[in-house]
Amino acid sequence: MLILAVIGILCVSVEGELLGDELAQLVEERREFSSADPLAYSIPFIVLKGVLSGTSGLLVYALVMRYRIVCKIKTMAKQLPPDATFFSAYSGLRSQFLLEVLVCLAHMPLLSADRQIWRWGEYDVLCLDQLDVVVFTRIYLLGRVLRNHFGLNSLSHEARLISSMNQIDLSSIWLTVKFSFQKFPVESALTLLGIDWFSTSAALNFFERASNPTETNASDAFWLTIVTITGVGYGDTFPWTLGGKIVVAIGGIIGGMVIACLLRVVLIDALQLSPREQTVLDVARFYRYVRQRKESAAVLVQQAWKWHRAKSTSKRRARSQKTRLYAAADAFRLLRFAQPPSLAGDSYASSSLSAASMTDVVAKRTERLRERIDDRRRRSCSQLKQTANLLRSVADSS
Repeated sequence: MLILAVIGILCVSVEGELLGDELAQLVEERREFSSADPLAYSIPFIVLKGVLSGTSGLLVYALVMRYRIVCKIKTMAKQLPPDATFFSAYSGLRSQFLLEVLVCLAHMPLLSADRQIWRWGEYDVLCLDQLDVVVFTRIYLLGRVLRNHFGLNSLSHEARLISSMNQIDLSSIWLTVKFSFQKFPVESALTLLGIDWFSTSAALNFFERASNPTETNASDAFWLTIVTITGVGYGDTFPWTLGGKIVVAIGGIIGGMVIACLLRVVLIDALQLSPREQTVLDVARFYRYVRQRKESAAVLVQQAWKWHRAKSTSKRRARSQKTRLYAAADAFRLLRFAQPPSLAGDSYASSSLSAASMTDVVAKRTERLRERIDDRRRRSCSQLKQTANLLRSVADSS
Protein backbone atom coordinates (compact mmCIF):
# COMPACT_ATOMS: atom_id res chain seq x y z
CA MET A 1 0.00 0.00 0.00
CA LEU A 2 2.83 2.39 0.79
CA ILE A 3 4.41 1.76 -2.60
CA LEU A 4 1.13 2.58 -4.35
CA ALA A 5 0.77 5.74 -2.27
CA VAL A 6 4.34 6.82 -3.06
CA ILE A 7 3.74 6.24 -6.78
CA GLY A 8 0.60 8.39 -6.62
CA ILE A 9 2.40 11.17 -4.73
CA LEU A 10 5.27 11.16 -7.24
CA CYS A 11 2.79 11.35 -10.10
CA VAL A 12 1.10 14.33 -8.49
CA SER A 13 4.47 16.03 -7.87
CA VAL A 14 5.45 15.68 -11.52
CA GLU A 15 1.94 16.75 -12.51
CA GLY A 16 2.35 19.90 -10.42
CA GLU A 17 5.61 20.72 -12.19
CA LEU A 18 4.03 20.28 -15.63
CA LEU A 19 0.88 22.16 -14.70
CA GLY A 20 2.85 25.02 -13.17
CA ASP A 21 5.03 25.40 -16.24
CA GLU A 22 2.03 25.35 -18.61
CA LEU A 23 0.05 27.88 -16.59
CA ALA A 24 3.09 30.12 -16.15
CA GLN A 25 3.63 30.09 -19.91
CA LEU A 26 0.00 31.05 -20.49
CA VAL A 27 0.26 33.90 -17.99
CA GLU A 28 3.41 35.20 -19.66
CA GLU A 29 1.59 35.18 -23.00
CA ARG A 30 -1.16 37.26 -21.30
CA ARG A 31 -3.91 35.06 -22.60
CA GLU A 32 -7.47 35.51 -21.42
CA PHE A 33 -8.85 32.47 -19.63
CA SER A 34 -12.47 31.49 -19.97
CA SER A 35 -14.57 28.35 -19.88
CA ALA A 36 -14.94 28.57 -23.65
CA ASP A 37 -11.19 28.47 -24.16
CA PRO A 38 -10.18 24.86 -23.38
CA LEU A 39 -6.60 23.63 -23.67
CA ALA A 40 -5.60 20.14 -24.72
CA TYR A 41 -3.78 17.82 -22.31
CA SER A 42 -0.26 16.77 -23.17
CA ILE A 43 0.67 13.10 -23.54
CA PRO A 44 2.81 12.97 -20.34
CA PHE A 45 -0.03 14.56 -18.40
CA ILE A 46 -2.50 11.94 -19.67
CA VAL A 47 -0.10 9.14 -18.71
CA LEU A 48 0.32 10.57 -15.20
CA LYS A 49 -3.45 10.83 -14.80
CA GLY A 50 -3.86 7.21 -15.85
CA VAL A 51 -1.21 5.98 -13.42
CA LEU A 52 -2.76 8.05 -10.62
CA SER A 53 -6.25 6.63 -11.24
CA GLY A 54 -4.86 3.10 -11.43
CA THR A 55 -2.94 3.39 -8.16
CA SER A 56 -6.03 4.86 -6.48
CA GLY A 57 -8.11 1.86 -7.52
CA LEU A 58 -5.45 -0.58 -6.34
CA LEU A 59 -5.24 1.25 -3.01
CA VAL A 60 -8.97 0.86 -2.46
CA TYR A 61 -8.70 -2.87 -3.25
CA ALA A 62 -5.79 -3.21 -0.80
CA LEU A 63 -7.83 -1.40 1.86
CA VAL A 64 -10.71 -3.84 1.40
CA MET A 65 -8.37 -6.80 1.80
CA ARG A 66 -6.72 -5.25 4.86
CA TYR A 67 -9.98 -4.60 6.67
CA ARG A 68 -11.15 -8.12 5.88
CA ILE A 69 -8.04 -9.46 7.58
CA VAL A 70 -8.52 -7.13 10.57
CA CYS A 71 -12.13 -8.24 10.91
CA LYS A 72 -11.09 -11.89 10.71
CA ILE A 73 -8.47 -11.38 13.43
CA LYS A 74 -11.05 -9.76 15.71
CA THR A 75 -13.44 -12.61 15.02
CA MET A 76 -10.80 -15.19 15.97
CA ALA A 77 -10.04 -13.18 19.13
CA LYS A 78 -13.74 -13.36 20.09
CA GLN A 79 -14.05 -9.58 19.86
CA LEU A 80 -16.68 -9.84 17.11
CA PRO A 81 -19.34 -12.45 16.33
CA PRO A 82 -18.48 -15.09 13.70
CA ASP A 83 -20.81 -13.62 11.06
CA ALA A 84 -19.47 -10.06 11.41
CA THR A 85 -17.99 -8.11 8.52
CA PHE A 86 -15.84 -5.00 8.60
CA PHE A 87 -18.70 -3.00 7.08
CA SER A 88 -21.09 -3.92 9.89
CA ALA A 89 -22.18 -1.10 12.16
CA TYR A 90 -21.18 -2.96 15.35
CA SER A 91 -17.68 -3.86 14.11
CA GLY A 92 -16.28 -0.36 14.72
CA LEU A 93 -14.37 -0.52 11.43
CA ARG A 94 -16.82 0.98 8.98
CA SER A 95 -16.10 4.64 9.74
CA GLN A 96 -12.33 4.07 9.58
CA PHE A 97 -12.68 2.20 6.30
CA LEU A 98 -14.81 4.91 4.70
CA LEU A 99 -12.39 7.62 5.84
CA GLU A 100 -9.39 5.78 4.40
CA VAL A 101 -11.24 5.08 1.16
CA LEU A 102 -12.00 8.79 0.86
CA VAL A 103 -8.33 9.68 1.38
CA CYS A 104 -6.96 7.01 -0.96
CA LEU A 105 -9.54 7.54 -3.72
CA ALA A 106 -9.69 11.35 -3.74
CA HIS A 107 -8.12 12.75 -6.91
CA MET A 108 -9.14 14.52 -10.09
CA PRO A 109 -9.56 11.95 -12.87
CA LEU A 110 -9.25 12.70 -16.56
CA LEU A 111 -12.82 13.69 -17.42
CA SER A 112 -12.25 15.06 -20.92
CA ALA A 113 -9.55 15.59 -23.50
CA ASP A 114 -9.41 19.34 -22.80
CA ARG A 115 -8.47 21.31 -19.70
CA GLN A 116 -10.63 24.13 -18.40
CA ILE A 117 -8.81 27.13 -16.87
CA TRP A 118 -10.35 30.12 -15.08
CA ARG A 119 -9.04 33.40 -13.77
CA TRP A 120 -10.22 34.33 -10.28
CA GLY A 121 -9.14 37.56 -8.66
CA GLU A 122 -5.92 39.30 -9.49
CA TYR A 123 -3.47 36.44 -9.09
CA ASP A 124 -5.32 33.12 -8.90
CA VAL A 125 -5.30 30.91 -11.99
CA LEU A 126 -7.65 28.01 -11.25
CA CYS A 127 -7.81 24.58 -12.82
CA LEU A 128 -9.63 21.42 -11.76
CA ASP A 129 -6.35 19.51 -11.84
CA GLN A 130 -5.20 21.53 -8.83
CA LEU A 131 -7.54 19.40 -6.71
CA ASP A 132 -4.95 16.64 -6.93
CA VAL A 133 -3.18 18.24 -3.95
CA VAL A 134 -5.37 16.04 -1.74
CA VAL A 135 -3.31 13.06 -2.91
CA PHE A 136 -0.52 14.19 -0.56
CA THR A 137 -2.69 13.11 2.39
CA ARG A 138 -1.91 9.50 1.45
CA ILE A 139 1.43 10.00 3.15
CA TYR A 140 -0.29 8.78 6.34
CA LEU A 141 0.45 5.24 5.13
CA LEU A 142 4.13 5.91 5.85
CA GLY A 143 3.21 6.49 9.49
CA ARG A 144 1.43 3.13 9.57
CA VAL A 145 4.51 1.36 8.21
CA LEU A 146 6.80 3.10 10.70
CA ARG A 147 4.39 2.22 13.51
CA ASN A 148 4.43 -1.46 12.56
CA HIS A 149 8.24 -1.64 12.35
CA PHE A 150 9.42 0.72 15.09
CA GLY A 151 6.37 1.45 17.23
CA LEU A 152 4.56 -0.41 19.95
CA ASN A 153 3.52 -3.20 17.58
CA SER A 154 7.19 -4.19 17.32
CA LEU A 155 7.42 -4.99 21.04
CA SER A 156 7.70 -8.48 22.48
CA HIS A 157 4.77 -10.87 22.77
CA GLU A 158 4.83 -10.49 26.57
CA ALA A 159 4.35 -6.72 26.26
CA ARG A 160 1.45 -7.26 23.86
CA LEU A 161 -0.09 -9.73 26.28
CA ILE A 162 0.17 -7.31 29.20
CA SER A 163 -1.30 -4.53 27.06
CA SER A 164 -4.29 -6.69 26.17
CA MET A 165 -4.78 -7.59 29.84
CA ASN A 166 -4.78 -3.87 30.70
CA GLN A 167 -7.07 -3.06 27.74
CA ILE A 168 -4.54 -0.82 25.98
CA ASP A 169 -4.75 -0.59 22.20
CA LEU A 170 -1.20 -0.68 20.84
CA SER A 171 -2.43 0.39 17.40
CA SER A 172 -3.78 3.68 18.73
CA ILE A 173 -2.48 6.65 16.76
CA TRP A 174 -2.17 8.93 19.78
CA LEU A 175 -0.35 6.25 21.80
CA THR A 176 2.04 5.68 18.90
CA VAL A 177 2.80 9.40 18.64
CA LYS A 178 3.51 9.65 22.37
CA PHE A 179 5.68 6.55 22.29
CA SER A 180 7.64 7.80 19.26
CA PHE A 181 8.35 11.23 20.77
CA GLN A 182 9.36 9.67 24.08
CA LYS A 183 11.65 7.02 22.60
CA PHE A 184 12.86 8.71 19.39
CA PRO A 185 12.19 12.46 19.84
CA VAL A 186 14.71 13.84 17.35
CA GLU A 187 14.14 11.16 14.71
CA SER A 188 10.35 11.51 14.94
CA ALA A 189 10.48 15.29 14.70
CA LEU A 190 12.86 15.26 11.72
CA THR A 191 10.72 12.68 9.90
CA LEU A 192 7.52 14.64 10.41
CA LEU A 193 9.17 17.93 9.46
CA GLY A 194 10.63 16.39 6.31
CA ILE A 195 7.24 15.04 5.27
CA ASP A 196 5.61 18.38 6.04
CA TRP A 197 8.22 20.35 4.08
CA PHE A 198 8.01 18.09 1.04
CA SER A 199 4.21 17.98 0.95
CA THR A 200 3.80 21.72 1.45
CA SER A 201 6.41 22.71 -1.12
CA ALA A 202 5.01 20.27 -3.70
CA ALA A 203 1.47 21.52 -3.13
CA LEU A 204 2.60 25.13 -3.59
CA ASN A 205 3.52 24.38 -7.20
CA PHE A 206 -0.13 23.81 -8.05
CA PHE A 207 -1.12 27.32 -7.02
CA GLU A 208 1.91 29.61 -7.03
CA ARG A 209 3.92 28.65 -10.11
CA ALA A 210 1.65 30.44 -12.57
CA SER A 211 1.15 33.72 -10.68
CA ASN A 212 4.02 34.21 -8.24
CA PRO A 213 7.15 35.73 -9.85
CA THR A 214 9.20 34.88 -6.72
CA GLU A 215 8.55 31.17 -7.22
CA THR A 216 9.90 29.85 -10.49
CA ASN A 217 10.90 26.30 -9.50
CA ALA A 218 10.56 23.67 -6.77
CA SER A 219 13.54 25.00 -4.80
CA ASP A 220 11.80 28.37 -4.34
CA ALA A 221 8.71 26.61 -3.00
CA PHE A 222 10.88 24.55 -0.64
CA TRP A 223 12.63 27.69 0.60
CA LEU A 224 9.29 29.41 1.19
CA THR A 225 8.09 26.38 3.16
CA ILE A 226 11.19 26.29 5.37
CA VAL A 227 11.22 29.99 6.26
CA THR A 228 7.49 29.83 7.00
CA ILE A 229 7.50 26.73 9.20
CA THR A 230 10.62 27.74 11.13
CA GLY A 231 9.09 31.15 11.82
CA VAL A 232 11.91 33.16 10.21
CA GLY A 233 9.94 34.83 7.41
CA TYR A 234 12.57 36.84 5.53
CA GLY A 235 9.95 38.30 3.19
CA ASP A 236 11.90 37.60 0.01
CA THR A 237 9.17 35.19 -1.10
CA PHE A 238 5.59 34.79 0.01
CA PRO A 239 2.39 33.22 -1.37
CA TRP A 240 0.17 35.31 -3.62
CA THR A 241 -2.78 33.05 -4.37
CA LEU A 242 -5.49 31.95 -1.97
CA GLY A 243 -4.63 28.28 -2.42
CA GLY A 244 -0.97 28.93 -1.71
CA LYS A 245 -1.80 30.86 1.45
CA ILE A 246 -4.01 28.03 2.71
CA VAL A 247 -1.34 25.42 1.97
CA VAL A 248 1.41 27.43 3.69
CA ALA A 249 -0.83 28.11 6.70
CA ILE A 250 -1.64 24.42 7.16
CA GLY A 251 2.00 23.42 6.69
CA GLY A 252 3.15 26.09 9.16
CA ILE A 253 0.66 24.97 11.81
CA ILE A 254 1.70 21.33 11.48
CA GLY A 255 5.39 22.23 11.56
CA GLY A 256 4.90 24.43 14.61
CA MET A 257 3.13 21.62 16.43
CA VAL A 258 5.97 19.21 15.64
CA ILE A 259 8.62 21.67 16.86
CA ALA A 260 6.59 22.33 20.03
CA CYS A 261 6.39 18.59 20.73
CA LEU A 262 10.15 18.28 20.25
CA LEU A 263 10.84 21.17 22.62
CA ARG A 264 8.46 19.72 25.17
CA VAL A 265 10.11 16.30 25.17
CA VAL A 266 13.77 17.28 24.84
CA LEU A 267 14.19 20.62 26.58
CA ILE A 268 11.58 20.57 29.34
CA ASP A 269 12.34 16.98 30.33
CA ALA A 270 16.06 17.80 30.33
CA LEU A 271 15.42 20.67 32.77
CA GLN A 272 13.65 18.43 35.25
CA LEU A 273 15.50 17.65 38.48
CA SER A 274 16.90 14.22 39.16
CA PRO A 275 15.68 12.36 42.29
CA ARG A 276 18.83 13.29 44.20
CA GLU A 277 18.55 16.93 43.18
CA GLN A 278 14.88 16.91 44.13
CA THR A 279 15.80 15.54 47.57
CA VAL A 280 18.31 18.35 48.13
CA LEU A 281 15.75 20.93 46.99
CA ASP A 282 13.10 19.52 49.34
CA VAL A 283 15.47 19.62 52.30
CA ALA A 284 16.44 23.22 51.48
CA ARG A 285 12.78 24.22 51.26
CA PHE A 286 11.99 22.53 54.55
CA TYR A 287 14.75 24.26 56.50
CA ARG A 288 13.89 27.57 54.90
CA TYR A 289 10.36 27.07 56.19
CA VAL A 290 11.71 26.29 59.67
CA ARG A 291 13.91 29.41 59.60
CA GLN A 292 10.98 31.58 58.48
CA ARG A 293 8.84 30.24 61.31
CA LYS A 294 11.53 30.94 63.90
CA GLU A 295 12.05 34.44 62.53
CA SER A 296 8.30 35.06 62.62
CA ALA A 297 8.16 33.88 66.24
CA ALA A 298 11.04 36.20 67.15
CA VAL A 299 9.29 39.14 65.47
CA LEU A 300 6.11 38.31 67.39
CA VAL A 301 7.99 38.32 70.71
CA GLN A 302 9.66 41.63 69.82
CA GLN A 303 6.35 43.27 68.91
CA ALA A 304 4.75 41.99 72.12
CA TRP A 305 7.60 43.44 74.20
CA LYS A 306 7.41 46.79 72.34
CA TRP A 307 3.64 46.94 72.89
CA HIS A 308 4.13 46.18 76.60
CA ARG A 309 6.65 49.02 76.91
CA ALA A 310 4.51 51.45 74.87
CA LYS A 311 1.50 51.00 77.18
CA SER A 312 3.34 52.82 79.96
CA THR A 313 4.45 55.77 77.81
CA SER A 314 1.75 56.81 75.34
CA LYS A 315 -1.67 55.49 74.35
CA ARG A 316 -1.20 56.54 70.73
CA ARG A 317 2.08 54.68 70.50
CA ALA A 318 0.50 51.73 72.26
CA ARG A 319 -2.27 51.54 69.65
CA SER A 320 0.32 51.61 66.85
CA GLN A 321 2.38 48.86 68.48
CA LYS A 322 -0.77 46.83 69.10
CA THR A 323 -1.60 46.95 65.37
CA ARG A 324 1.90 45.74 64.54
CA LEU A 325 1.56 43.01 67.16
CA TYR A 326 -1.65 41.74 65.56
CA ALA A 327 0.00 41.74 62.13
CA ALA A 328 2.99 39.76 63.44
CA ALA A 329 0.66 37.33 65.20
CA ASP A 330 -1.35 36.78 62.02
CA ALA A 331 1.83 36.15 60.00
CA PHE A 332 3.06 33.65 62.61
CA ARG A 333 -0.32 31.90 62.64
CA LEU A 334 -0.23 31.45 58.86
CA LEU A 335 3.26 29.94 59.03
CA ARG A 336 2.41 27.76 62.00
CA PHE A 337 -0.65 26.11 60.46
CA ALA A 338 0.70 25.97 56.90
CA GLN A 339 1.63 22.59 55.41
CA PRO A 340 5.41 22.31 55.73
CA PRO A 341 7.43 21.10 52.73
CA SER A 342 8.27 17.45 53.30
CA LEU A 343 10.45 14.84 51.67
CA ALA A 344 9.13 11.72 53.35
CA GLY A 345 5.50 12.36 54.17
CA ASP A 346 5.06 13.67 57.71
CA SER A 347 8.54 12.72 58.86
CA TYR A 348 9.75 16.32 58.60
CA ALA A 349 6.86 17.90 60.49
CA SER A 350 9.04 18.46 63.54
CA SER A 351 11.15 21.59 63.43
CA SER A 352 13.75 20.08 65.77
CA LEU A 353 14.83 17.44 63.23
CA SER A 354 18.58 16.92 63.46
CA ALA A 355 21.02 15.96 60.73
CA ALA A 356 21.29 12.39 62.04
CA SER A 357 17.52 11.92 62.08
CA MET A 358 17.34 13.45 58.58
CA THR A 359 19.76 10.79 57.34
CA ASP A 360 17.70 8.07 59.02
CA VAL A 361 14.50 9.34 57.40
CA VAL A 362 16.08 9.39 53.94
CA ALA A 363 17.47 5.88 54.47
CA LYS A 364 14.08 4.59 55.60
CA ARG A 365 12.38 6.19 52.62
CA THR A 366 14.90 4.61 50.24
CA GLU A 367 14.36 1.24 51.85
CA ARG A 368 10.59 1.53 51.50
CA LEU A 369 10.96 2.43 47.82
CA ARG A 370 13.20 -0.59 47.25
CA GLU A 371 10.68 -2.85 48.95
CA ARG A 372 7.88 -1.50 46.75
CA ILE A 373 9.94 -2.02 43.60
CA ASP A 374 10.83 -5.59 44.61
CA ASP A 375 7.19 -6.33 45.44
CA ARG A 376 5.97 -5.04 42.09
CA ARG A 377 8.68 -7.01 40.30
CA ARG A 378 7.67 -10.22 42.09
CA ARG A 379 4.00 -9.66 41.25
CA SER A 380 4.82 -8.97 37.59
CA CYS A 381 6.92 -12.13 37.34
CA SER A 382 4.16 -14.12 38.99
CA GLN A 383 1.58 -12.81 36.52
CA LEU A 384 3.86 -13.64 33.59
CA LYS A 385 4.42 -17.18 34.89
CA GLN A 386 0.69 -17.72 35.38
CA THR A 387 0.00 -16.46 31.87
CA ALA A 388 2.72 -18.65 30.39
CA ASN A 389 1.36 -21.71 32.20
CA LEU A 390 -2.13 -20.89 30.95
CA LEU A 391 -0.92 -20.61 27.37
CA ARG A 392 1.00 -23.91 27.69
CA SER A 393 -2.09 -25.66 29.02
CA VAL A 394 -4.17 -24.28 26.14
CA ALA A 395 -1.55 -25.39 23.62
CA ASP A 396 -1.33 -28.88 25.17
CA SER A 397 -5.10 -29.29 25.20
CA SER A 398 -5.38 -28.27 21.54
